[in-house]
Amino acid sequence: MFKIGQIYNRRSEIHDIYKGQQYGGISTPIKYPYIFIFTSNAGEKYGYVDKFSPNGTFQYTGEGQENDMRMTKGNLAIHDHQKNNKEILLFESTSKSFVRFLGKCNYLSHHIEERPDRNGKARNAIIFHLDIINTQTILTTQIIKTNVVEEPKAIYIAGPTKRDSLQQLRDIALSSTPIQASIEEKLLSIRNRSNAIKLYAKKRANGICEGCSGKAPFQTKSGPYLEVHHLTRIADGGADQPQNVIALCPTCHRKAHYSLEYLEFNNELVRKVNIIEANIDQ
Repeated sequence: MFKIGQIYNRRSEIHDIYKGQQYGGISTPIKYPYIFIFTSNAGEKYGYVDKFSPNGTFQYTGEGQENDMRMTKGNLAIHDHQKNNKEILLFESTSKSFVRFLGKCNYLSHHIEERPDRNGKARNAIIFHLDIINTQTILTTQIIKTNVVEEPKAIYIAGPTKRDSLQQLRDIALSSTPIQASIEEKLLSIRNRSNAIKLYAKKRANGICEGCSGKAPFQTKSGPYLEVHHLTRIADGGADQPQNVIALCPTCHRKAHYSLEYLEFNNELVRKVNIIEANIDQ
């Protein structure tokens, strides 16, 4: 099956095997219990803006190029995937014909938002709120990948605080969203995971930039100032795992995003986090 962080040829490694629609954002194979969804920056000018929300859920724009989107076809497949025993598999575009597997998703809710259609005409778009279930460790830029499996921990209802130990923050970050729970409880669980991973990275760094090994540039009321960088997506955001976040000084953080050698630098950050986490686990 698909491995988180690995890059696949959409046509030969997905559709030639599982069938389903080869174009568009949602593919629903008939003979397999999967729904493939694809996200790309290319559709933003047509109103397809997919992103992490502050609460850690992934907002995914439904299908329908013109007029109001309706809860039919691929949109309905996402909405009813649990009832129909289908798994939602999320991929992001990396280059022409190639996509990276980000993980399995669960539908939580959706809202209607005014977005332009492909003709620039305002219409109602369906925005799905998805919980990305990353139970498999991701360590990847466009070059480095690893496939170490790590089981999720029990759910924590109480929110994380900076007073929690490194292990307590790790456990919250790796907790599972409760299946039999209200939407509010599920969102609370996701938000706790998202907050826990940020606190975890900063506590692990202990005031030292994990990129350049320099001291945090200044102190704040909450402690040394470091910024959390996610190694799994182009833009920071969303819940993640301990091996996929790093605490950086502002200079290193900007270098990871905007420097000419950003890819090489992120590969180096992946290597450093791998070593740091290996030493913690000992």
